[in-house]
Amino acid sequence: MNLDQVTIEIRPRSAWEALDLGLLMAKRWWLPMIKIWLLVSLPFFAMTQLLPANWFWGGVIFMWWLKPVLERPLLHILSHAVFNALPDTRSTFNLFPSLALKQIFASLTWRRLSPTRCMDLPVLQLEGLSGARRQDRLGVLHREDSSPAIWLTFMGFALELCLWVGMISFIWAFIPREIDIEWANLFFDQESAQLHRLQLFIWYCALSLTAPFYVACGFALYLNRRIKLEAWDIDIAFRRIANKRSSTNLLSAFVLVLTLGLSVFASDAQRNVYAEDQLPTMENSSAAEAYSGEAILDQPLGEYTELDRHQTQESIKAVLQQAEFSRKEIQRTLKFDKPEEEEDDEAATFWKKLFNFLDNFEGFVAAASLLEILLWVGVAALIGFVLYRYRHWLAAQFVRITPTPSPKAKPVTLFGMDVTRESLPEDISGNALRLLNTGDVRAALALLYRASLFHMIHSGIEIHDGHTEQECAELMHQHFASNSAAQTRVAYFAALTREWQRLAYGHLLPSAEKAQHLCANWNACWLQQGHSTAQGVTQ
Repeated sequence: MNLDQVTIEIRPRSAWEALDLGLLMAKRWWLPMIKIWLLVSLPFFAMTQLLPANWFWGGVIFMWWLKPVLERPLLHILSHAVFNALPDTRSTFNLFPSLALKQIFASLTWRRLSPTRCMDLPVLQLEGLSGARRQDRLGVLHREDSSPAIWLTFMGFALELCLWVGMISFIWAFIPREIDIEWANLFFDQESAQLHRLQLFIWYCALSLTAPFYVACGFALYLNRRIKLEAWDIDIAFRRIANKRSSTNLLSAFVLVLTLGLSVFASDAQRNVYAEDQLPTMENSSAAEAYSGEAILDQPLGEYTELDRHQTQESIKAVLQQAEFSRKEIQRTLKFDKPEEEEDDEAATFWKKLFNFLDNFEGFVAAASLLEILLWVGVAALIGFVLYRYRHWLAAQFVRITPTPSPKAKPVTLFGMDVTRESLPEDISGNALRLLNTGDVRAALALLYRASLFHMIHSGIEIHDGHTEQECAELMHQHFASNSAAQTRVAYFAALTREWQRLAYGHLLPSAEKAQHLCANWNACWLQQGHSTAQGVTQ
């Protein structure tokens, strides 16, 4: 795996963004993927054509059940194309038997209905893991991005069904109206054998259209999880920094000077263009014409006199008693006599009162009053909800009471290493010495370092993935600065950090004496605080 040849942008993404990347990957390499899909799947589809016509659903289930095997050549193409090594169709087809036989029984039995199958296939095919190692690896990968993989499986199956029904509907749309054909017969006609062959062929087309995108999206989720766990983006950034420092800076300086010169020239030219523009004038505007009408003079209003309320009312009455305001008219109309309503007619009485009630707008007034009451109740409820929802913030602002901080979740992985209690043995020193005696120095120091990180996290030191090994050592020193009994533990971790950095980044093995000393004194240092056997590890 050469990260310098990668053809996609390496950076941590969200799960749904990784699915978008998978769609783009399938779109880019769709032609070689569909070629190999047709080569490996057409023989199996030909076998389904040999089945009897009434075994139509058997052929559909057979093609659908073989998808985990038929998708493996597609993953082989994607895994090489991502690293700029796109294989040809012939070589991929020659590798198909070996790819298909890898754990084929498990893939077609209890693993067939796994909803995370698209994300699990790279673990089997690319990493070659099986048994307990495969389960441990899947457990690490499924801590994130497993939910989108499940949704991808269900949505892929739904898309296959929609394509199948859609293509049948498309064919039915071209049937002339003069031909009397029932819509249901396209799905359930048991007499036409040719119709079953057509349905099976359409189902195979639906599988062929969705398989490349399904495999590419699952592979994108797998790549995104590995980028997060193994920090591929940081590795690439370090390589780019090294390449920049090794190259000359003459060309960069020339480009910078040229860019500055062009920017100054462009800004100067733009100012000249603006200076040549003239603002519009108002000389010919119609709004500038003088007003030729008569002058408006303010008329005097006279002196202010205060009116008496009683005199005002008398004046109004005198005006209303004049002939213009007291004219009366008498109108006569004919109407039929109606029989008198019975007093016990309750229905008529109810409707009469209702119409009178509405005629006087009393009902609308009552409704408006009720609506106003409901609105005020809603406002009061909203204010109460806001006060309850933000009670801690209000208490911190006005009462000056510091809210109780919520406990932070302990990290389960640091620097790509599992730091949970379940991943550590009971006897750290014994297991480290056993690994050291077998010659696996890296595994021994990794066990000591993981166990030390676990105890640091549960001692109250806040460590996250953004910290480096040296920063972890500094946090350890700051945390136990006032505890003289824990200084041996600080010295032990500083020495262990130095040896781990030399081994992890410089590939320099520690001396046998130092490695033996670190492995033998871990229990005494971390399980018995201040024990004298932890002294001298810094020497």
